[in-house]
Amino acid sequence: MASTFDPSELHILVVDDEEDIVEVVGHFLKQEDFNVHTAYTGTEALEKATPEIDLIVLDIMLPEMDGYEVCRRLRSRVETETIPIIFLSAKSEEDDQIKGLMLGADAYLTKPVSPQVIVAHVKAVLRRSGIEESRTLTVNNLTIYEDEYRASLDGKDLGLTLTEFELVRYLVRHPRKAFTRQQLLETIWKDAMMVTERTVDAHIKNLREKLGSFAQHIQTVRGVGYRFVKEQAAPEESVPEEVVPEVSGDQEGVNEE
Repeated sequence: MASTFDPSELHILVVDDEEDIVEVVGHFLKQEDFNVHTAYTGTEALEKATPEIDLIVLDIMLPEMDGYEVCRRLRSRVETETIPIIFLSAKSEEDDQIKGLMLGADAYLTKPVSPQVIVAHVKAVLRRSGIEESRTLTVNNLTIYEDEYRASLDGKDLGLTLTEFELVRYLVRHPRKAFTRQQLLETIWKDAMMVTERTVDAHIKNLREKLGSFAQHIQTVRGVGYRFVKEQAAPEESVPEEVVPEVSGDQEGVNEE
């Protein structure tokens, strides 16, 4: 039977010799509340791949020891043999992918690839490993019960409408990301007819009233729309929309995988 997990209880090791890739992948994993550990060489990866680690995102062309050898050694150790491994590499030839999977990797992704796809594969591999993502979101004293379509604050049910529930759940699942009113309409209201951007403002107003002091975590971003912040909200500010880079391989002229 699959166990349910809270991402904040899981530890992901990201291994790549390119610091910008480690930073981008780590950033998006942290946004999903995973605990992120990093390594930049094959030797360092082996040192940090302890039983505490729940999954490894592993590059192949690493200094000191390549990712293939790291994978082989991890699979030969009793304490690390079952840790899921996702190869993330610019080596895109079929033979490279087959070699990685035959060594025991659970998935093989080729660069360039978006961070969201990497996060999706991390969750999928964890599910295949018998772990299912928690259907309860908790932020400070707010708890969102996704299967029950309700939310509570300090243990008291908020009595949210379905639209208010979908709205707060969506914002909480994407902390610090600023959404335009149009983006929220297309996501929450989908194909609803005769719905204007002012509808979003009205629902945000009602939601804030029900949230009381917790409403400070739902910020109005001038010139953009709304966002959710986990920490105590600062004064309203204008924040550009988040730009999502792709995780790519080394540039031409540099040692490529």
